[in-house]
Amino acid sequence: MARRPVHDPAQANFFDLPQPPVSLPGFGLRLREALVETLAVAREAKGLDRFAVAAEMSRLDPDREVSKAMLDRYCAPSAEDWRFPLEALPALIRVTDDARLLTLVAEACDHRVVPSEAAALGELMMLELKEKRIRERKEALKRSLPQGALQWAEREAARRGR
Repeated sequence: MARRPVHDPAQANFFDLPQPPVSLPGFGLRLREALVETLAVAREAKGLDRFAVAAEMSRLDPDREVSKAMLDRYCAPSAEDWRFPLEALPALIRVTDDARLLTLVAEACDHRVVPSEAAALGELMMLELKEKRIRERKEALKRSLPQGALQWAEREAARRGR
């Protein structure tokens, strides 16, 4: 049985109107706050403390060792020179199931983050709308054709197996 998609309140709705881009001054602070919030939610919702998050991130990306001390440092307001590395973001998102950092970065670049399932649904809806427009256009053309031409077109379509 297919798993029912869970709505993440931190994830924007596919059909929400775009917001103006995030202002860049103070962006580093917003990123740090989002990281702190991501780790807090992971602890409360999934029971993952920073030790567990760091260990799982290191397991997912063996080329990048992540420790609890590093996560603490990335979150510390006093450690402005320590930035969460972009290459660690995919592992963090997979471990915590929380894309708020990716969403924040995308919004700062005037883009949107859309989960794969929502993108596939959007594409499916676009195809269905195109099919509907094609059917409507075919019907309009059939109505505009003289009866003899329409009968000939229907015979040809039947002969070709369409």
